[in-house]
Amino acid sequence: MRFLALLLFATIAFAEPLKVDISSKSAIVINADTGAILYGKDPYATAYPASITKIATALYALERKGHALDEQVVARRECLERISPVVKHANYDKHASHLIEYDGSNVGLRAGDTLSLRVLLYGLMLASGDDAANVIAHQVSGNIERFMAELNLYLASKGIKNTRFTNAHGLHHPSHQTTAYDMAMLTREALKHPFFRELVKTVKYPKPKSDTHYLQSNKLLRPGQHFYPKAIGVKTGYTSHAKFTLVAAAVHEGRTLIAVVLGAPDAPSRYRDAIRLFEAAFSQKPQMRTYFTAEHDRFTTKLKGGSRVLEGALDADLKMTYFPAEEPEVKPHLVWNNTALPIEAGQKVGELQLVDPKGTVVKAAPLFAMQAVEETFWFKIQRTCSEHRKALIFTFLSLNFLLVLLYFFKKSHKVKHG
Repeated sequence: MRFLALLLFATIAFAEPLKVDISSKSAIVINADTGAILYGKDPYATAYPASITKIATALYALERKGHALDEQVVARRECLERISPVVKHANYDKHASHLIEYDGSNVGLRAGDTLSLRVLLYGLMLASGDDAANVIAHQVSGNIERFMAELNLYLASKGIKNTRFTNAHGLHHPSHQTTAYDMAMLTREALKHPFFRELVKTVKYPKPKSDTHYLQSNKLLRPGQHFYPKAIGVKTGYTSHAKFTLVAAAVHEGRTLIAVVLGAPDAPSRYRDAIRLFEAAFSQKPQMRTYFTAEHDRFTTKLKGGSRVLEGALDADLKMTYFPAEEPEVKPHLVWNNTALPIEAGQKVGELQLVDPKGTVVKAAPLFAMQAVEETFWFKIQRTCSEHRKALIFTFLSLNFLLVLLYFFKKSHKVKHG
């Protein structure tokens, strides 16, 4: 039998990170539901994101305008200004970061074109339209500069603190940087939006006033060499500075994972890396760990006036099912109820919790008294005397209050009949 006191305790952590060899410079895999990290390769190293930036653009647009997807948007000339990448890269301070480059990916918007916000988002996320990114940014915030300021503040408010974006599309700028971890966390936030989930898994979407379609750039979703049937999105990216980037999400047996790969040497490598990471994670079998048992573990505390130490126990083992790469890091925490004496055997007296490093209760189980705990004779006498003393004080104060009221009543009566 194991007796444990109120202060428990070292952190319990047995997670086994995935062991996968990949070619990308940095990468991460997380559970989209819990945020648990299953794999990391320099996940906090800063890097250039390229067009996966558009995940953040779509997320913030949905936060602000998700209720108005059919709102008509006019493409403004200042959103469509183009510049030579050679000229732009020669002097970043001289030229606005949001300017579209001639060799960038665009959906062919022209000044004065009118499209719904919904259509623009499909152009943004499927065809990776840099022009669509600028038009969306302007529509959401009134101008692109304000959109970027708001977007960066929004990301910071979500705990995405090592990311700073200077434009809405991801074209290169030295200050436009993120991390694999941050991209995973902002994608986790984006996947909470049902429309975003629908958007990023769409393979093609009809262009307005045309017989052509916006085609999905993510080859994990399209039939071919890199097709991955478990994939549900999300976005590819490329610039000469960022190399090949990818944020991908996949679902298997109800479990949604997000993989981010940054700095892949070529396009096939980013898909191979993502698939290897997903398959390594999905191949793991769930396991169960018993943290505390009903048979052996006992928890004790002293109660003021108690005839004996209160001894609590579980009525069932405290256990949890998890995948080996994402067993949560937890610390046991014991909470006793503020229960008055006497306590009966079998009465619920507290709770045993498993708490993660952020203080969130991951799992909890009630504790029940093993034996009755009575008041000691002297404590009962003291309590009775204390209760009588309180009653006498209350009676005394009440009488004095009535006498004061009576005095003022008589004084008032005399004045009236002066």
